[in-house]
Amino acid sequence: MTSFSPKPVISGIRHKREIHRAGWIIPDSMNVIQNGYLEIENGRIKGIHSGVPREACIDHGPGVLMPPLVNAHVHLELSALKNRIPFDKGFQSWVKTLLDERAALSQEVLVREAKKAILDLLTSGNPYVGEISTLGITQTLLENSGLKGVFFQEFLGTAAEIGCVQKKDGLSFSVAGHAPHTSSPDLLRLEFQSRSAGMPFSIHVAESEAESEFIFRGKGSWADFLTLRGIDYSAWDIGSKTPVAYLEDMGLLDPLTLAVHLLQATPTDMDILARSRVKVCVCPRSNYNLHGRLPDIGLMIQKGINPALGTDSLASCDSLDIWDEMAFIAQHYPGLDPRTLFSMATLNGARALGLEEVTGTLAQGKRADFIYRPLDAQTEKVVFERMVSDAH
Repeated sequence: MTSFSPKPVISGIRHKREIHRAGWIIPDSMNVIQNGYLEIENGRIKGIHSGVPREACIDHGPGVLMPPLVNAHVHLELSALKNRIPFDKGFQSWVKTLLDERAALSQEVLVREAKKAILDLLTSGNPYVGEISTLGITQTLLENSGLKGVFFQEFLGTAAEIGCVQKKDGLSFSVAGHAPHTSSPDLLRLEFQSRSAGMPFSIHVAESEAESEFIFRGKGSWADFLTLRGIDYSAWDIGSKTPVAYLEDMGLLDPLTLAVHLLQATPTDMDILARSRVKVCVCPRSNYNLHGRLPDIGLMIQKGINPALGTDSLASCDSLDIWDEMAFIAQHYPGLDPRTLFSMATLNGARALGLEEVTGTLAQGKRADFIYRPLDAQTEKVVFERMVSDAH
């Protein structure tokens, strides 16, 4: 059982039975209880009740008890690159500088900064993550940290030895293809087929103009970049299609696919994603910093796609906190219902990582993981507005 607040109050408590009361309880975006309490037994939620408990309880105050936040897409191993890479030189320059800067840092530094980022996530109420790792250095860190979710081993290029894919109670292990413009079709198919039952497959897609140009035209600046790095793409079946359509043609889109970014997705791409029931994760702050534009979240929702939230990395964003991501979205998407944004940060993220049976909402039988957010509000409307618009 885990609880979070800016001033943690019960982290580490292991009683068999506990009662937790607050001024508001939000089991999910459509259900709100004013003046209620959670009944916990053996690390699971036994019940959610309104009113004042008759037995001794932990009274958190007038704020909100809610599901934990889910960062469905993060690169913790890049945490040491914070403030090292300028955003204003273009995406391709950013990628090249990232690779050069990362190579220049020792593993000791990469591990140290990743540990700091993990602690920040835990103490700010972001205990569930979809960690994308190319170097593999964060796996042990996550296993020993208390973070839960999915560790995705990411592969690029043309060949790889796919490791073990496992679904576990705390931290599961799966695979990620980096992107359609950086990984060969054979590698992407191999990774996709390596999933075990119920495990997601994550991939960046439709993130940049360079990617879209390369997949559609088979040439351009990204083609030149791959050639310089020794990647032979001559056998890739690209041309006259979008990155999303390219993945569909390869049979890589299904309900266990987690498509990340979709900054360049067209309305037709959205139809493909909706039809394939693909899970989607957006990272608006990172997109804005690197590309100067934002994903069309409104169109996604209109098409029946319910996106999760991610932050990408500290190389492209100033924090990994989903509270900050929500506040940014609330500011830049003023027409978005706060309840929808709340779901994006909780339930949608849990679904994207295949964790909806254990978290994403407060419900009987789910893990007793929750956040207490200090807040003074008199109505449900104000509660949700404050929850999504006030940065942590």
